[in-house]
Amino acid sequence: MKWQRVSRGRGSLKTLPELMEKLQIAHPLIVCGRHSGAMLMRRVPAMTQFPVFSDYHANPDLNDATEAAALFRREGCDGLISVGGGSAMDTAKAVKAMLASGNDETQVIQNIYPETMPVPHIAVPTTAGTGAETTQFAVVYRNGNKLSLNHPDLRPDGALLDSTLLETLPDYHRKSCAMDALAQGIESYWSKAATEDSRVHAYLAILGVLDNLKAYLAGDAHAADEMLEAAYQSGRAIQITRTTAAHAMSYRLTKTMGISHGHAVMMTLPALWDMMWEKKEMQDVLQNLSSIMRLGHPLMVSRLLRGVMADLGLNAPPMPDQETLTELARSVNPERMGNHPVPMTEKDILDVYRMSFIPLMDPERQACLDIWKYYHG
Repeated sequence: MKWQRVSRGRGSLKTLPELMEKLQIAHPLIVCGRHSGAMLMRRVPAMTQFPVFSDYHANPDLNDATEAAALFRREGCDGLISVGGGSAMDTAKAVKAMLASGNDETQVIQNIYPETMPVPHIAVPTTAGTGAETTQFAVVYRNGNKLSLNHPDLRPDGALLDSTLLETLPDYHRKSCAMDALAQGIESYWSKAATEDSRVHAYLAILGVLDNLKAYLAGDAHAADEMLEAAYQSGRAIQITRTTAAHAMSYRLTKTMGISHGHAVMMTLPALWDMMWEKKEMQDVLQNLSSIMRLGHPLMVSRLLRGVMADLGLNAPPMPDQETLTELARSVNPERMGNHPVPMTEKDILDVYRMSFIPLMDPERQACLDIWKYYHG
């Protein structure tokens, strides 16, 4: 895996020009939303001289990348800086892919690129969740169809982790992004592709979220540093292993139910945990995960996760009709299930969706909340 320069710490955004110099970026294209762009220009006035691309979708579209690549060429840019959440970073990665392929959409769709992509990219996350600042893949859409871009050189060459950038994040997205990082840690740990190194990153992500979530949401500065680091570690973990069923099942949920990505991912993960505990071959892994999460019996974990979601107010939408449930189950991409540790049939997937929509009722809800309350003291 290629080496990445990382700058950390509160206020480290001001070191962006130094990071640019180290990566030999003199005239970047900045990919960011309007709010993130205004913040960047205010804190680092030197950035006002560079072109900005903000016309990308929340679910990045390949046409966005084509348009941005054209701007990159017109302006004579020599690098990319993405500032924002996963959408900004995935758009910038897609721009890099388009530049490398000479604007050949067919090559990008098929993940056919030159051996190296010389355009350097610095990613500056303004959310603590996706870990996209340290991964080599991106999700973009073309004509409504989801594409997965994947190449070692799509991993940003630099990452700047400044937790002060999280301060204006809306509360719902702050919670949802935290759940994404937590899910990535858990999924990476149990993935078929897990290694000793990936499990170290997964461990740091899981405990980083669980130990700091309450203080982070209360505005604690140190906890914000730790949450941003946990999200980064979750990205390091899935860079090695990729995600599993919870992520594979989340994409259509976000579109069909109108909930955010992290909310959708963690909505199914407790039910997936319970289903896997019934598989003898998974019990050692789940016991290990339960131990590192400082819990006793592995079934305590799924209750803990439900308690976290209930405490955050990230409730499941109302149970959809059978036709919608069936469509959800059929929408899951088999390739994205490839790293899941146990095979799942369409019926298994349908059952997990159904269980995930069932609301917690007292006394079960209170028991789950009590476990979470006990956990964080």
